[in-house]
Amino acid sequence: MTSARKNSEISINTEVYGALELIKNKILSNFSALMDDEQIKEVAKKGYFNGEPMPYSFGFAPFGEINQNTASKLHTGQRVNLNMDGKIVGHIDVAKVFKFDESMRAKNIFLANESNSEMSLNLGKYGISGEFELYDESLQISKDALNELIKESGAKKITAVFLTADPFNRAHERLVRMTIDKADLVVVFLVRTREERHIDYEIRKQVLDFFNQNYLPTKKVFVFALKNTTLFSSHANPTLECIAASRLGANKLVIGQNHSGIGMFFDHNEVHTILDIYKNDLNLDVIVLPELVYCNKCKTLVSTKSCPHGQHHQIKYHPDVIKELLFNGIMPPAILVRPEISALILSKLYVNRFKDIQKLCDDLFVNSGLLENKTDRDFYEELMKLYQTSSLT
Repeated sequence: MTSARKNSEISINTEVYGALELIKNKILSNFSALMDDEQIKEVAKKGYFNGEPMPYSFGFAPFGEINQNTASKLHTGQRVNLNMDGKIVGHIDVAKVFKFDESMRAKNIFLANESNSEMSLNLGKYGISGEFELYDESLQISKDALNELIKESGAKKITAVFLTADPFNRAHERLVRMTIDKADLVVVFLVRTREERHIDYEIRKQVLDFFNQNYLPTKKVFVFALKNTTLFSSHANPTLECIAASRLGANKLVIGQNHSGIGMFFDHNEVHTILDIYKNDLNLDVIVLPELVYCNKCKTLVSTKSCPHGQHHQIKYHPDVIKELLFNGIMPPAILVRPEISALILSKLYVNRFKDIQKLCDDLFVNSGLLENKTDRDFYEELMKLYQTSSLT
């Protein structure tokens, strides 16, 4: 076998890798290879491929002078490595090298975010088609685990929700709970965000896992991590959400109204135009939930449709506002974020923030009389309890 080091190399970034990951693991289609020029044209013309809805082709034309120089010299049957950040992460077995048609760029999966990006995304002149492999199998492992849970639980009504959870707030909680009420299983797709100022993905994943394990029924929610792609961020590509949800077994997709408060941006017109084309093919119901707010007259979380009070009584769940508090080390009010979740996030954002956390906790909080080792996270949780004490206010 030829050594991987002797093969030619194509350099890719995380976003390209994320798209390749979706293709390889059949999240977007049963077709799992890179397309040639004829296949690309078929997708652009019909919007379908092999009988499946396909809004974007899988045409790969790596950008950059070095990449293009490599691509132009490849031949059928040759293996080319995929290099990301100096590490070989996979390879392509070349079936064909062709000139990429620029008129096809609007319907290309690697450029699907171009209209939502501040900078122009690029493809090269020479495209490469063929089967490929990725060496990290984490997405396949997640897919297998989900399929096993569906089989084990016998779930028939499966609902999908796409969240950035940046950060995970009370409105997200209500959204998930409302979804659970009418489903056997809820699949929460945790997606990457394009926001420059964001909470680290791994922290957001820990938060969702914590909430799932401590505040939801066992085996009713599966968190499916999509950390390498922004294709689903800000709900910019709703058709891809429908396809991915359906491919992973969902028969219902729940989305929020066009409102940043629950991290969901969705054009209401698209719900009733673009998605209608696909939902019949996919046998998928699309449910649009109303905006959720906290009303200081109702004294609870309500939808704007069920609350009779005006906006001057409603507190919205703006993620940027909540993040501003967290990034400045301030715990958001409990009506915005569950205190235990705020404590978890702050303990990750500010590691070893206090010089002597044990003394601080011992001096500030009551205890059982036993020696209890305290962490920063314990401190934030106990502090919020003091804030909520109302006898002297």
